[in-house]
Amino acid sequence: MFLAEVANHADFYKDGFFGYGEKGDFQYFSFWHFLPIILLIAAIILTYIYREKIASYKHEKHIRYILACSILFFEMGYFWRLLYAGTGSEDSTTLLTKLPFQVCEWTAIFASIMLFTENKSLFDIDVFICLTLGIVPLVTPAVISTTGPKYFRYYQFFGEHALPIYAVFYMMFIKGFKYNVKTVYKPLIFLVILAIISIILNNNIEGANYLYLATSTTGSSIANILPENMYLRLAIYAMVVLFVFALEFGIFKLSSYIVNKKRIREATDERNGERNA
Repeated sequence: MFLAEVANHADFYKDGFFGYGEKGDFQYFSFWHFLPIILLIAAIILTYIYREKIASYKHEKHIRYILACSILFFEMGYFWRLLYAGTGSEDSTTLLTKLPFQVCEWTAIFASIMLFTENKSLFDIDVFICLTLGIVPLVTPAVISTTGPKYFRYYQFFGEHALPIYAVFYMMFIKGFKYNVKTVYKPLIFLVILAIISIILNNNIEGANYLYLATSTTGSSIANILPENMYLRLAIYAMVVLFVFALEFGIFKLSSYIVNKKRIREATDERNGERNA
């Protein structure tokens, strides 16, 4: 009797708002694809514009805490949903294939702790990963190809991936955290550790695909054009990550140089104006 009720309960979640939908429910580059990205960019711009007011706000801490709790909700929401709706695969029903060993899951966890504690080391990890690897799922959200805005998974996915990116900018604008090439070893060490764990799990758990090293994803993704060999994939990932890290830092340095030059020019003009007066 009890088991039958549990089964009926699970079927409700599989077929309803918390379910897996059907193929093609989410369309790339549609309004519902662009909307979360536009909201993320708008939030970043507004935070920059009002950074001084937010930083001096007496309840600023509460803003960070709400943001941190929101990230945790979306992160944990993925696993709460799995408990009701299952793995979404008829071939594999074990939740061992869904352990929290993907990059996005840990950047979300780190972002939450960073917001609560103002931990600079966690910022050093997330700033490089969120603004490189973290952007890819927003552009090609392959894992939600069956779940558009009618489903919880849509909101959980974009919340989990967009909010950590926003959190990084929030800490830069409001708390004055800065990126630094000297700290790039932190995200690299983290990725190496995560890759080792993922290889072990992929080799020992049937159907596991941690870091998308074992096989392609279900939807259209950049990862699907890579070789099937796990170690070749890892080597390509490593080269891409290093290249993007270098490109990202180059862009950061160039923007800092332009901003500093502008400040120096403005200060020089101000001094010249005082002398002429």
